[in-house]
Amino acid sequence: MPALTPATPASSPALPPEQVSLLERCIAQHALRPGALIELLHAVQHALGHIPEAAVPRIADALNLSRAEVHGVISYYPHLRSQPTGRRLIQICRAESCQSRGAAGLMRQAEQLLGCAAHGTRSDGALTLEPVYCLGLCAQSPALMVDECEPHARVTPERLEQLARQWLAPACATETAPVQEGEATAAIKAEGSAVRLYVPRDAAALAAGADAVAEALQRECAARGLAVQIVRNGSRGLLWLETLVEVETPDGRVAYGPVRAEEVPGLLDAGLLQGRPHALCHGLTEAIPYLARQERLTFARVGVTDPLSLADYAAHGGWQGLKNAAAMAPEAVVQQVLDSGLRGRGGAAFPAGIKWRTVAAAAGAQKYIACNADEGDSGTFADRLLMEGDPYCLIEGMAIAGLAVGATQGYVYVRSEYPHAIATLNEAIARAAAAGWLGRDVAGSGRVFHLEVRQGAGSYVCGEETAMLESIEGRRGIVRAKPPLPAIEGLWGRPTVINNVITLATVPVIMARGAAFYQGFGLGRSRGTLPFQIAGNIARGGLVEKAFGLSLRELVEDFGGGTASGRPVKAVQVGGPLGSYVAPADWDAPLDYEGYAAKGNVVGHGGIVVHDDTADMARLARYAMEFCAVESCGKCTPCRIGSTRGVEVIERITSLQGAAHMANVALLESLCDTMERGSMCAMGGMTPYPVRSALRHYPQDFGIESTSVVAA
Repeated sequence: MPALTPATPASSPALPPEQVSLLERCIAQHALRPGALIELLHAVQHALGHIPEAAVPRIADALNLSRAEVHGVISYYPHLRSQPTGRRLIQICRAESCQSRGAAGLMRQAEQLLGCAAHGTRSDGALTLEPVYCLGLCAQSPALMVDECEPHARVTPERLEQLARQWLAPACATETAPVQEGEATAAIKAEGSAVRLYVPRDAAALAAGADAVAEALQRECAARGLAVQIVRNGSRGLLWLETLVEVETPDGRVAYGPVRAEEVPGLLDAGLLQGRPHALCHGLTEAIPYLARQERLTFARVGVTDPLSLADYAAHGGWQGLKNAAAMAPEAVVQQVLDSGLRGRGGAAFPAGIKWRTVAAAAGAQKYIACNADEGDSGTFADRLLMEGDPYCLIEGMAIAGLAVGATQGYVYVRSEYPHAIATLNEAIARAAAAGWLGRDVAGSGRVFHLEVRQGAGSYVCGEETAMLESIEGRRGIVRAKPPLPAIEGLWGRPTVINNVITLATVPVIMARGAAFYQGFGLGRSRGTLPFQIAGNIARGGLVEKAFGLSLRELVEDFGGGTASGRPVKAVQVGGPLGSYVAPADWDAPLDYEGYAAKGNVVGHGGIVVHDDTADMARLARYAMEFCAVESCGKCTPCRIGSTRGVEVIERITSLQGAAHMANVALLESLCDTMERGSMCAMGGMTPYPVRSALRHYPQDFGIESTSVVAA
């Protein structure tokens, strides 16, 4: 490659030699990959701390792009930075789930404690403080992330004070998460006699202090001469109990939680290694009612196995679906998916088999599988739990899809807020390829399928399938007009299957146990199970995989135990930040796609955010418009401008009275109608859902005394 040229803008200082060397190394590693720009920019930012102006000409030359194209991508994505941050980067989540537990107050407190405003850097350069829209820790809110790798959950004002003292202390070391090892990482091993302990290592557990618990167990057992084997599994999804420690006994695993590091000596004294009673003991894990009432199909292994152990995966039924698919004709595999009734679990609920059949029939030697793992909806974390807790399940599902439609290359597009998922997937892909489950001879089939991870950069709209394709190709995540459909012209203009994580991860169980087995779960046209995620102001937040047909009240009250505050439930939003607040009268209705759509609601990705009776629904409606204004790709006017006007109109509604007040209520309805009918994608088209439902079901919060005033 040509050497770095000195031709940089006069206002930009030349890069020092050590940075030139790092830049050249990044270019050498990434420049030849298709759509390399965003991956290269991530690498440069990681190496240099930011993307200096002086690096742009060299990056542009290496990729045969204009400098404007490179600048355009950097300026589009919030997590690509042209200016250095402080020595520490503190990101506080401000999505709906965290708002329900005081995130706004936490941000104000952080500004005071840290001496800088949101989106600002302290004058001494010690740290930068910025809001982030979702960290995927929605059942453990409020949450924050340090240096884009160190999560903290259930952050109280007292805990924030402790953390602030650490961040501002001189030469304070960052408590980064350790590299995940897999294959049953052990504290102490005594052949044949070690007691096996399970301590989760996914982001939800790490945010609750799981590493400290594992270290305390290792240290205390070593001091006592106790032989133990510590397996870092995924989270069971009982997130109010994290850190959940399990011990293997002759009767099965016994669960203890939530365990803190300082409680380890007392637990060992009480007989933890024998599964004996303790105040933190919940008995046999599988008998805990929250788990026992579920139908875990897609999540059958999550929390059970070592996520990176190939042997563990195979011992629990892994690869059977891929083996079956490899022995079948491609069209027979597609038919199995069609017959199962599996629909897209990302929100649109389009039949997965129809997408596959379309791509299989499309002309073209090159086809792709693109997994949408840009799980940005507040209240959703199922994708993260699956990727971190059972990555081979997703890999197997994508390989099956590749064999079925004739695709030879797959991409998993993961949001940058999920660093642990990215690390786990990269390691799992490498191990699966080395074992022959990916590569040039998939499962002995003689067919090719390669897989790689692509990292997003903080754009919510890249969860829209065509914006995701643009991002994978290395461009700004701008929504494409349809037609053509991605199944005909997707990645680089080639036929592409686009499914989300849960859709693809469900395929292995269908191929292993048959379409009829999967069809045996569900309601009406909503077949199978969905991992519902209960978050926000909830006592027992977590993941519940159940067949379609249970009610929202069952999820919130029976599984979730009501609000964490102990106050009455006021509002429940289903389907993410673009989902409706479901009317209290419908909380007992069966959850399924058609039933919810008939009421103007969406099931979406299964995310459920609970608010207690202190919630201000007008403020939450304003937030929905503000979120759209911030995250809009800007391509269409109803979304870009309508959301900005929406914020202004709601502010007037909450400040005016009389005729002016009601005129703005009417204007808000008209504006929502324009956005819903005129936007190119769901970003603008569905933002009216939370706004209109809040206005309709909680008119008093908008200063409207009579519900009859609000149009049905």
